[in-house]
Amino acid sequence: MKKAPYFFLFIALMILSSCGKDDNIEPTGVNEIIVDQKDYSLISANNSGITGKATFTRDSNDNTTILIELTNTNTEKHPANVRFNSASEGGPVAITLEPCTCAVSTTVVTQLDDGTPIDFDKLLNLDGHVSIQESSANPDVVVAIADIGINGN
Repeated sequence: MKKAPYFFLFIALMILSSCGKDDNIEPTGVNEIIVDQKDYSLISANNSGITGKATFTRDSNDNTTILIELTNTNTEKHPANVRFNSASEGGPVAITLEPCTCAVSTTVVTQLDDGTPIDFDKLLNLDGHVSIQESSANPDVVVAIADIGINGN
């Protein structure tokens, strides 16, 4: 019965991923099982009404994936980042994530943008936050945000 939530997560991902035209997301393998997971609630920013969830997972092959699922948005692309510091402090981009296309983003994470290696455990201890921007044309407007790592505990 412990595997039931993962099965439903898999089904939801399959349904949501069929929505976008961007098919460049490669699976990391076929025999992986999620062995650890941490969810963070994305809250609306700047009266956007956009909310959602950021899910960090570690699979049985020790791959780390960040899944962003937005609600109350349309199918436009929303750039997504992991940034240093808390959401209230703001900070520079630590990890550039795949943009949220059709309200979903999936990114396999192995390093920070500067090349520093990072894994699931280091992400859970990062002084950071997830930031979702309005669009590529308007990257300074944050529409959803969540404290993560040491800020999200």
